[in-house]
Amino acid sequence: MPYHEVEQTLARALTYLRLSGITVTPEVARGALHLVDSALEQGEQRLLARVMERLPAAFPLPEEVLPPQTPPLHHVSVHYADSL
Repeated sequence: MPYHEVEQTLARALTYLRLSGITVTPEVARGALHLVDSALEQGEQRLLARVMERLPAAFPLPEEVLPPQTPPLHHVSVHYADSL
């Protein structure tokens, strides 16, 4: 297997983690490298696919915090009865 395919697989895994909100520290990089290495032990075919399938289990993603869908609703009177 050409070296650049292994390097690209590791780069894609680290990019995925970074874009998912995980800070890429030396420990995270070593974990990703270990994941690529263990996937490579099973063969060269579909290396990237195997690594990407295993990433969510190996690195739990941070919980995504979404803003509320609507602003809070408050009951307000427009005083229609006062204008009659």
